[in-house]
Amino acid sequence: MTQIPGEPLGRLMQDLDGTCFSHSGIAVLPGGGDGPATHLASALAKDLPDAGLDLGGVRWDPFDLFWDKHRELYCIPMPDRHRSDALRYLARFHPEPGREGRFSYVKLIAVAAGLRSIDLLDSDPALADELFAAACRVGETWTATHHAPTYYCAELVASAYGRRFTRAEMVPPAAAGLDDDADEPEWFVRLLGLLDDEIDDVDRSRWSAWTDLLALLVRRDWPFLRRAISSSAQAGLFVLDDVEGPAALPEALGVVPPGHPGLARTDPVPHALVTPRMLWQAFGRETIRRVEREA
Repeated sequence: MTQIPGEPLGRLMQDLDGTCFSHSGIAVLPGGGDGPATHLASALAKDLPDAGLDLGGVRWDPFDLFWDKHRELYCIPMPDRHRSDALRYLARFHPEPGREGRFSYVKLIAVAAGLRSIDLLDSDPALADELFAAACRVGETWTATHHAPTYYCAELVASAYGRRFTRAEMVPPAAAGLDDDADEPEWFVRLLGLLDDEIDDVDRSRWSAWTDLLALLVRRDWPFLRRAISSSAQAGLFVLDDVEGPAALPEALGVVPPGHPGLARTDPVPHALVTPRMLWQAFGRETIRRVEREA
Protein backbone atom coordinates (compact mmCIF):
# COMPACT_ATOMS: atom_id res chain seq x y z
CA MET A 1 0.00 0.00 0.00
CA THR A 2 1.31 3.44 -0.89
CA GLN A 3 2.07 5.98 1.79
CA ILE A 4 -0.42 8.60 2.98
CA PRO A 5 0.43 11.89 1.20
CA GLY A 6 2.57 14.01 3.49
CA GLU A 7 2.97 11.37 6.21
CA PRO A 8 6.44 11.67 7.84
CA LEU A 9 6.77 7.93 8.52
CA GLY A 10 6.06 7.10 4.88
CA ARG A 11 8.70 9.59 3.76
CA LEU A 12 11.22 8.15 6.21
CA MET A 13 10.60 4.60 4.96
CA GLN A 14 10.90 5.74 1.34
CA ASP A 15 14.23 7.44 2.06
CA LEU A 16 15.52 4.24 3.69
CA ASP A 17 13.79 1.54 1.65
CA GLY A 18 13.46 3.09 -1.79
CA THR A 19 9.72 2.72 -2.50
CA CYS A 20 6.51 4.57 -1.66
CA PHE A 21 5.00 1.41 -0.12
CA SER A 22 4.66 2.02 3.61
CA HIS A 23 2.05 -0.51 4.77
CA SER A 24 1.15 -4.13 4.06
CA GLY A 25 -1.43 -6.71 5.03
CA ILE A 26 -3.42 -9.69 3.81
CA ALA A 27 -6.48 -9.21 1.62
CA VAL A 28 -9.54 -10.92 3.10
CA LEU A 29 -13.27 -11.36 2.61
CA PRO A 30 -14.88 -11.14 6.07
CA GLY A 31 -17.06 -14.17 6.67
CA GLY A 32 -15.22 -16.24 4.09
CA GLY A 33 -16.75 -17.29 0.81
CA ASP A 34 -15.43 -17.28 -2.73
CA GLY A 35 -15.90 -13.65 -3.68
CA PRO A 36 -13.15 -11.07 -4.15
CA ALA A 37 -11.49 -9.63 -1.06
CA THR A 38 -12.96 -6.39 0.27
CA HIS A 39 -10.88 -5.80 3.42
CA LEU A 40 -7.25 -5.69 4.50
CA ALA A 41 -6.16 -7.54 7.62
CA SER A 42 -3.14 -5.69 8.93
CA ALA A 43 -1.34 -4.50 12.04
CA LEU A 44 -2.25 -0.86 12.58
CA ALA A 45 -1.79 1.74 15.30
CA LYS A 46 -5.55 2.25 15.32
CA ASP A 47 -7.97 1.85 18.23
CA LEU A 48 -10.81 -0.63 18.27
CA PRO A 49 -14.16 1.16 18.61
CA ASP A 50 -15.29 1.55 22.23
CA ALA A 51 -12.18 -0.22 23.55
CA GLY A 52 -10.88 2.51 25.84
CA LEU A 53 -7.08 2.80 25.91
CA ASP A 54 -5.87 0.79 22.94
CA LEU A 55 -2.43 0.66 21.31
CA GLY A 56 -3.69 -0.83 18.07
CA GLY A 57 -3.37 -4.36 16.77
CA VAL A 58 -4.67 -6.53 13.93
CA ARG A 59 -7.47 -4.71 12.14
CA TRP A 60 -9.87 -5.76 9.38
CA ASP A 61 -10.45 -2.56 7.42
CA PRO A 62 -12.41 -2.07 4.18
CA PHE A 63 -10.34 -1.00 1.20
CA ASP A 64 -12.31 2.25 1.13
CA LEU A 65 -10.70 3.32 4.40
CA PHE A 66 -7.32 3.46 2.67
CA TRP A 67 -8.59 4.93 -0.59
CA ASP A 68 -10.16 7.73 1.45
CA LYS A 69 -6.64 8.57 2.67
CA HIS A 70 -5.45 8.92 -0.95
CA ARG A 71 -3.58 5.62 -0.82
CA GLU A 72 -3.44 3.04 -3.58
CA LEU A 73 -3.66 -0.69 -2.87
CA TYR A 74 -1.59 -3.21 -4.78
CA CYS A 75 -1.95 -6.97 -4.52
CA ILE A 76 0.27 -9.98 -5.14
CA PRO A 77 -1.65 -13.17 -6.02
CA MET A 78 -0.48 -16.05 -3.81
CA PRO A 79 -0.72 -19.80 -4.44
CA ASP A 80 -3.74 -21.37 -2.74
CA ARG A 81 -1.61 -23.34 -0.27
CA HIS A 82 0.25 -20.26 0.94
CA ARG A 83 -2.91 -18.21 1.13
CA SER A 84 -4.61 -20.92 3.20
CA ASP A 85 -1.65 -20.88 5.60
CA ALA A 86 -1.91 -17.10 5.95
CA LEU A 87 -5.66 -17.19 6.61
CA ARG A 88 -5.16 -19.88 9.27
CA TYR A 89 -2.57 -17.64 10.91
CA LEU A 90 -5.03 -14.73 10.94
CA ALA A 91 -7.74 -16.92 12.49
CA ARG A 92 -6.05 -16.58 15.90
CA PHE A 93 -7.04 -12.89 16.02
CA HIS A 94 -10.47 -11.39 16.62
CA PRO A 95 -11.64 -7.74 16.56
CA GLU A 96 -12.21 -7.68 20.31
CA PRO A 97 -10.14 -6.12 23.10
CA GLY A 98 -7.50 -8.58 24.23
CA ARG A 99 -7.94 -10.88 21.22
CA GLU A 100 -6.63 -8.68 18.41
CA GLY A 101 -2.94 -8.56 19.24
CA ARG A 102 -1.11 -5.30 19.67
CA PHE A 103 0.69 -2.87 17.40
CA SER A 104 4.39 -2.45 18.24
CA TYR A 105 6.02 0.98 18.21
CA VAL A 106 9.24 -0.66 19.41
CA LYS A 107 9.37 -2.65 16.17
CA LEU A 108 8.74 0.47 14.08
CA ILE A 109 11.96 1.87 15.48
CA ALA A 110 13.74 -1.49 15.12
CA VAL A 111 12.88 -1.92 11.43
CA ALA A 112 13.94 1.65 10.70
CA ALA A 113 17.20 1.01 12.57
CA GLY A 114 17.75 -2.16 10.53
CA LEU A 115 17.34 -0.20 7.31
CA ARG A 116 19.58 2.55 8.65
CA SER A 117 22.29 -0.08 9.15
CA ILE A 118 22.13 -0.79 5.40
CA ASP A 119 22.32 2.95 4.70
CA LEU A 120 25.55 3.13 6.76
CA LEU A 121 27.38 0.15 5.21
CA ASP A 122 29.47 2.35 2.90
CA SER A 123 30.15 5.27 5.22
CA ASP A 124 30.53 3.54 8.61
CA PRO A 125 30.57 -0.27 8.30
CA ALA A 126 31.46 -0.81 11.98
CA LEU A 127 28.45 1.20 13.17
CA ALA A 128 26.31 -0.52 10.50
CA ASP A 129 27.18 -3.95 11.88
CA GLU A 130 26.66 -2.87 15.48
CA LEU A 131 23.30 -1.29 14.65
CA PHE A 132 22.16 -4.30 12.62
CA ALA A 133 23.02 -6.66 15.49
CA ALA A 134 21.13 -4.48 17.98
CA ALA A 135 18.06 -4.22 15.72
CA CYS A 136 18.08 -8.00 15.16
CA ARG A 137 18.26 -8.62 18.88
CA VAL A 138 15.14 -6.50 19.36
CA GLY A 139 13.40 -8.36 16.54
CA GLU A 140 14.34 -11.74 17.99
CA THR A 141 13.54 -11.07 21.63
CA TRP A 142 10.31 -9.27 20.69
CA THR A 143 9.14 -12.03 18.34
CA ALA A 144 5.35 -12.27 18.49
CA THR A 145 4.11 -15.16 20.63
CA HIS A 146 0.73 -16.46 21.73
CA HIS A 147 1.14 -14.63 25.05
CA ALA A 148 2.63 -11.45 23.57
CA PRO A 149 1.23 -11.03 20.03
CA THR A 150 2.80 -7.67 19.13
CA TYR A 151 3.29 -6.78 15.46
CA TYR A 152 4.56 -4.27 12.98
CA CYS A 153 2.66 -4.41 9.66
CA ALA A 154 5.09 -6.32 7.40
CA GLU A 155 6.04 -8.60 10.29
CA LEU A 156 2.46 -9.86 10.47
CA VAL A 157 2.48 -10.73 6.75
CA ALA A 158 5.93 -12.36 6.85
CA SER A 159 4.90 -14.40 9.91
CA ALA A 160 1.63 -15.49 8.30
CA TYR A 161 3.41 -16.74 5.17
CA GLY A 162 6.38 -18.14 7.08
CA ARG A 163 9.11 -17.10 4.65
CA ARG A 164 12.63 -16.47 5.98
CA PHE A 165 14.51 -13.34 4.90
CA THR A 166 18.21 -12.40 4.92
CA ARG A 167 20.19 -9.24 5.49
CA ALA A 168 21.01 -9.10 1.78
CA GLU A 169 17.29 -8.79 1.03
CA MET A 170 17.15 -5.66 3.19
CA VAL A 171 19.30 -3.84 0.62
CA PRO A 172 16.95 -1.62 -1.41
CA PRO A 173 17.39 -1.22 -5.17
CA ALA A 174 17.37 2.57 -4.75
CA ALA A 175 17.08 4.74 -1.68
CA ALA A 176 17.89 8.38 -0.99
CA GLY A 177 19.36 7.71 2.45
CA LEU A 178 19.16 10.19 5.30
CA ASP A 179 20.73 13.53 6.06
CA ASP A 180 20.99 15.03 9.52
CA ASP A 181 17.65 16.85 9.56
CA ALA A 182 15.52 16.25 12.64
CA ASP A 183 11.93 17.05 13.47
CA GLU A 184 10.51 18.92 16.42
CA PRO A 185 11.30 17.43 19.85
CA GLU A 186 7.70 17.30 21.12
CA TRP A 187 7.10 14.30 18.86
CA PHE A 188 10.05 12.55 20.48
CA VAL A 189 8.42 13.01 23.88
CA ARG A 190 5.05 11.81 22.53
CA LEU A 191 6.36 8.49 21.23
CA LEU A 192 8.52 7.88 24.26
CA GLY A 193 5.25 7.92 26.20
CA LEU A 194 3.75 5.31 23.86
CA LEU A 195 6.90 3.22 24.12
CA ASP A 196 6.69 3.41 27.91
CA ASP A 197 3.21 1.87 27.70
CA GLU A 198 4.47 -0.92 25.45
CA ILE A 199 7.52 -1.86 27.50
CA ASP A 200 5.84 -1.47 30.90
CA ASP A 201 5.40 -5.22 31.54
CA VAL A 202 8.06 -6.81 29.32
CA ASP A 203 10.55 -9.38 30.55
CA ARG A 204 14.21 -8.68 31.18
CA SER A 205 15.46 -9.90 27.78
CA ARG A 206 13.08 -7.64 25.86
CA TRP A 207 13.87 -4.70 28.09
CA SER A 208 17.60 -5.24 27.66
CA ALA A 209 17.42 -5.57 23.85
CA TRP A 210 15.32 -2.42 23.50
CA THR A 211 17.41 -0.28 25.85
CA ASP A 212 20.65 -1.45 24.17
CA LEU A 213 19.32 -0.37 20.75
CA LEU A 214 18.03 2.92 22.11
CA ALA A 215 21.32 3.66 23.90
CA LEU A 216 23.33 2.89 20.74
CA LEU A 217 21.19 5.25 18.65
CA VAL A 218 21.32 8.02 21.26
CA ARG A 219 25.10 7.69 21.45
CA ARG A 220 25.99 7.17 17.79
CA ASP A 221 23.08 8.25 15.54
CA TRP A 222 20.95 10.79 17.37
CA PRO A 223 19.60 12.66 14.26
CA PHE A 224 18.28 9.39 12.83
CA LEU A 225 16.70 8.36 16.12
CA ARG A 226 14.90 11.65 16.55
CA ARG A 227 13.55 11.53 13.01
CA ALA A 228 12.45 7.89 13.37
CA ILE A 229 10.65 8.53 16.64
CA SER A 230 8.99 11.77 15.58
CA SER A 231 7.81 10.21 12.29
CA SER A 232 6.39 7.18 14.10
CA ALA A 233 4.59 9.35 16.63
CA GLN A 234 2.89 11.42 13.94
CA ALA A 235 1.81 8.35 11.93
CA GLY A 236 -1.17 7.63 14.19
CA LEU A 237 -2.59 11.09 13.58
CA PHE A 238 -2.56 10.57 9.82
CA VAL A 239 -4.78 7.50 10.27
CA LEU A 240 -7.40 9.74 11.87
CA ASP A 241 -7.02 13.10 10.11
CA ASP A 242 -8.14 14.24 6.68
CA VAL A 243 -5.29 14.26 4.18
CA GLU A 244 -4.67 16.10 0.94
CA GLY A 245 -2.58 15.41 -2.11
CA PRO A 246 -2.45 12.83 -4.91
CA ALA A 247 -1.75 9.18 -4.25
CA ALA A 248 1.87 8.11 -4.69
CA LEU A 249 2.77 6.06 -7.75
CA PRO A 250 5.32 3.27 -7.18
CA GLU A 251 8.17 2.92 -9.61
CA ALA A 252 9.24 -0.46 -10.94
CA LEU A 253 11.38 -2.43 -8.52
CA GLY A 254 14.96 -2.09 -9.69
CA VAL A 255 18.00 -4.27 -9.16
CA VAL A 256 20.57 -3.68 -6.44
CA PRO A 257 23.99 -2.76 -7.93
CA PRO A 258 26.15 -5.92 -7.96
CA GLY A 259 28.94 -4.33 -5.91
CA HIS A 260 26.78 -3.29 -2.96
CA PRO A 261 28.49 -4.53 0.25
CA GLY A 262 25.19 -5.68 1.72
CA LEU A 263 24.62 -8.35 -0.92
CA ALA A 264 27.23 -10.62 0.61
CA ARG A 265 25.47 -10.57 4.01
CA THR A 266 23.33 -13.69 4.21
CA ASP A 267 22.59 -13.44 7.95
CA PRO A 268 18.92 -14.30 8.63
CA VAL A 269 16.76 -11.45 9.85
CA PRO A 270 13.75 -11.72 12.16
CA HIS A 271 10.33 -11.01 10.67
CA ALA A 272 10.21 -7.78 12.68
CA LEU A 273 12.83 -6.31 10.28
CA VAL A 274 10.93 -7.16 7.08
CA THR A 275 9.53 -4.24 5.05
CA PRO A 276 6.69 -3.94 2.51
CA ARG A 277 9.32 -3.60 -0.24
CA MET A 278 10.93 -6.87 0.85
CA LEU A 279 7.54 -8.62 0.64
CA TRP A 280 7.04 -7.25 -2.89
CA GLN A 281 10.54 -8.35 -3.89
CA ALA A 282 10.12 -11.85 -2.43
CA PHE A 283 6.57 -12.69 -3.44
CA GLY A 284 5.58 -10.64 -6.47
CA ARG A 285 8.28 -8.71 -8.27
CA GLU A 286 6.59 -9.40 -11.62
CA THR A 287 3.01 -10.16 -10.56
CA ILE A 288 2.05 -7.17 -8.43
CA ARG A 289 -0.99 -5.26 -9.68
CA ARG A 290 -3.11 -2.35 -8.55
CA VAL A 291 -6.48 -3.02 -6.92
CA GLU A 292 -9.10 -1.21 -8.96
CA ARG A 293 -11.94 0.61 -7.27
CA GLU A 294 -15.46 -0.31 -8.22
CA ALA A 295 -17.11 2.28 -10.43
